Amino acid sequence: MKKWLSILAVASMTLLAACGGGGSASTDSKSAGSGESGSVITLKVGHTLSDTSHYQKGMEKFKELVKTKTNGQVDLQIFPNGSLGGERDMIEGLNVGSIDMVLTSTGPMSGFAPEVTVVDLPFLFRDADHAHKVLDGEIGTDLRKKVEEKTGVKTLAWWENGFRSVTTKDKAVQKPEDLKGIKIRTMENDIHMDSFKAMGAQPTPMAFTELFTALQQGVIDAEENPIPVIMTSRFYEVQKHLTLTRHFYNPSLMLISKSKFDSLTPEQQKAIEEAAVEAGKYERQVVQDMEKQYLVELKSKGMEIIENPDLKPFQDAVKPVYEKYEPQFGKELIDKIRNTQ
Repeated sequence: MKKWLSILAVASMTLLAACGGGGSASTDSKSAGSGESGSVITLKVGHTLSDTSHYQKGMEKFKELVKTKTNGQVDLQIFPNGSLGGERDMIEGLNVGSIDMVLTSTGPMSGFAPEVTVVDLPFLFRDADHAHKVLDGEIGTDLRKKVEEKTGVKTLAWWENGFRSVTTKDKAVQKPEDLKGIKIRTMENDIHMDSFKAMGAQPTPMAFTELFTALQQGVIDAEENPIPVIMTSRFYEVQKHLTLTRHFYNPSLMLISKSKFDSLTPEQQKAIEEAAVEAGKYERQVVQDMEKQYLVELKSKGMEIIENPDLKPFQDAVKPVYEKYEPQFGKELIDKIRNTQ
């Protein structure tokens, strides 16, 4: 009897050790959670555009660079098509832990860090090179700091959505008067809405994820977006006319959760920051290449395009917008942006 009790005791001790009493399972779990050797950290990153968009191509480049620069320690899981929500939802998700990174336009920033929306003023930038010099310099750095202070997230780099132009279903837009009474979708951005009111339109803020259906069902008559978005979102199926007004330049920000960023090693942080800047420059070039290519394709899809409208009447129409927002941003900053060479 004593012999059998001894055998049972040894068997019980062996079973306890096998079932987790030992240290190896605990050590493995710690390694997986801390990004130590042998484990991979996966970051969820979302955007609202399609999986064929310039955002997506930039994200794929970003993913590749992050993997290379971290020696495979960090991987990005990309969620396009607004599958994780609209831009505002995803920005809020950075602080509650539902998402790690977001590529967002500045449109929704008016509700978080109003200072950054100075870049949304109509006809502020001469061209893409002008915008890049502003955002990659002192002004852009200061604006990123404002975003970090107001939102509690970490900014990594400026990317872009491009210059926005107007599309309509029934009537071509050649002058501001052609917008009178037209219900046009805008982002949830006061400057954008005020600008279209000044041009006579009826701005209707709406999440991008709802836009195609709203156009299809006739809830709204028109929209405004960069050429790559118009093409990859297939708006040519529900809009007939495109006028290259290029009324707003639409930069984008790559954001990461501050708590997630702080949990990475210094080497990983540096790698992600460098990769975000490099991928952003790549993505900007993709936008310019797409603009040229997609204008040709949009014509072949049946869109009627006004390529060189007289912009002066549009610029004159939005002067009241500058008068309204100059006290908020300061004439000095606006002039500094305009005069950047």
